[in-house]
Amino acid sequence: MDTTETPTVGGLRPHLAPHAAVGALVVAAGATRLAATLVGDEQAVAVWVAGSAFVIAVVAATRIRRRVFDKKARRRAYAFLAVAVGWLTGVTAVGLSLGAVGLLMALGYGLSMHWWRQHPVGLIQPKATRSEYQRRWADNVGCDGGALPGSRLTNPESIPSGVRFTLRLRPGRQHQGMLMEKIRTVRGGLKLLADQELIVEQHPTEPEPTALVTIVTRSPVKQTVLWSGPDAFDAETGQVRLGPFTDGEGYATWQVYTESRLLGGYLQGGTNGGKSRTMEMLALTIAASRSHPTVILYADGQGGASSPLLMDHADVKGRTPQQALTMLEGMYLVMQLRQDENAVMGLRGFVPADDRPGLLGFLDECHKLLDKANNPALAARTQFLVAAIASEGGKVGVALVLASQQSTLDAFGGAGSPYAEKIRGNLLTGNGAMFKGKDANAKTVFRVEVDPRTFPDMPGYAFLVNPRPGARSAPFRSCYLTDEMAEEWPKRIVWRSLDTGAAAAWGATYLRRHELAEEALEDARRRIAARRAGVVVDEPTPRPQPTTGGDGAALQVFGEVQAFPSWAQFEAEARTEARKTLKEGHEKVLAAIRAGYWKPSTIKEATGYSERQVHNLLGDLMVAGMVVKPEGSYGRYEVAPAA
Repeated sequence: MDTTETPTVGGLRPHLAPHAAVGALVVAAGATRLAATLVGDEQAVAVWVAGSAFVIAVVAATRIRRRVFDKKARRRAYAFLAVAVGWLTGVTAVGLSLGAVGLLMALGYGLSMHWWRQHPVGLIQPKATRSEYQRRWADNVGCDGGALPGSRLTNPESIPSGVRFTLRLRPGRQHQGMLMEKIRTVRGGLKLLADQELIVEQHPTEPEPTALVTIVTRSPVKQTVLWSGPDAFDAETGQVRLGPFTDGEGYATWQVYTESRLLGGYLQGGTNGGKSRTMEMLALTIAASRSHPTVILYADGQGGASSPLLMDHADVKGRTPQQALTMLEGMYLVMQLRQDENAVMGLRGFVPADDRPGLLGFLDECHKLLDKANNPALAARTQFLVAAIASEGGKVGVALVLASQQSTLDAFGGAGSPYAEKIRGNLLTGNGAMFKGKDANAKTVFRVEVDPRTFPDMPGYAFLVNPRPGARSAPFRSCYLTDEMAEEWPKRIVWRSLDTGAAAAWGATYLRRHELAEEALEDARRRIAARRAGVVVDEPTPRPQPTTGGDGAALQVFGEVQAFPSWAQFEAEARTEARKTLKEGHEKVLAAIRAGYWKPSTIKEATGYSERQVHNLLGDLMVAGMVVKPEGSYGRYEVAPAA
């Protein structure tokens, strides 16, 4: 295929740019020679000029890398910068002469030939210089009567997977959305084969309506790309590599942590699209991270059938709407605890630590939990909790990732819900991935112009919706977690649990979570046996949860609502469980208090711990009943009589 460059911008001004650059260098050389004469030290001036020119060249090279996509033009621009720095430094030291100016003109104009071919005085070059795809675009798409009359492809750049162009649409008359609406017509106009992709993106540096168009002729994702293991998590950026972009130009990433918060997100796609497998890969990668300790929780609107892996290994599981709601109530109470901690301890945002891990809940087939038609008794409270956590939890390390086959706002409770749009908006300020589906309405939820019906039949193929400035939103293929990996890797990592203070704030349902999960599983086994025997089984009608926080809000257990324990019973159970987790650090704090260091500031000096560590350890000891804070003591801590 002929890929000779076509002009990007015609006219006299861009054509004169190399002359202006050479002239500016000559003027600068004259100025430096004058400075050397006035100072009387040519060597010192030459060193100063060399340093200044080098800094300017580095800044210019950075701008070129971001703004120039034609590799040939980029290499010549870098060479021109090197020539400019060397020439200016040289004439400052040895003097400005006609020979030096002639040398600059020869080198500068030689490197500018490619620029002049791209920016001729006239707007149109002979048709013969255009690539085959540019000819097809001009003849079938940009022509009068075409899908986008007057538009044109420019700046062809060969990449390993195909060729990339700059698409120049007609300002004020055309926009990128018009192209996406007519994508099948445009594909036909370019005569693309079924396995060739057409990727359209917003141009990162050019003003609208300019776009980037990539034609993938050698797809790097035709073959399955396997999950690389826990190293898919990047500790420096807090991101998980989901999989390669379909043009092979980099990886799609999921931002788990920023410098001060934990982010959630939303996955949507039809049956067999790879959504649940991607969720498993994401959860497994995050759970394995040692640099960013995170507790994984999981609830499934389909009773655990969507991901047996997460239902087996998550710290808290929700098989039913009642269990899912109990999980959300507990997350809400932990969020409130941490908000108070941040206020009292003067903390800003959230940084995960072993004694204060992130708390990330996954809700699979979330429409089954949030939609009143599917969950009439509990949907309203579930919507409230999801909305609250999605909007407020991230800055204290509590977040949610939702997934659904539902392609409309029904995934979040429906258009009639007061929380649906709030849930959608807050989740997608974190992360989003749209997998193949049969309904174009999904693009409305994600606010993109991409139709998921046009995606190839390739498991894991999705469109990354990345809200961060300068980040790429483009199609990718998720790395595949094989059945063997899903069987072996969960056994090789440590699945974390909540810290003592957060566990106590959650309540009795957290302390009994494994017992209650086993009871729920046994209930499911009994239902299976009954149905196989032909016995009609009525599903238990979920009872609404309390609508206020406090003692009762999170203490209704999975399945049937249990009798609420007395406060004395709860305190005793919490103390017993908390004492099992006490470690050497707690003993050091106790010893310091016994020695007369009864304020956090003096305990800090006695133990060598940070103020935050001291506060956390004191909180654990109070939950365990080992330390008390007498009323009116103004920050004084004492060893409890029971200790």
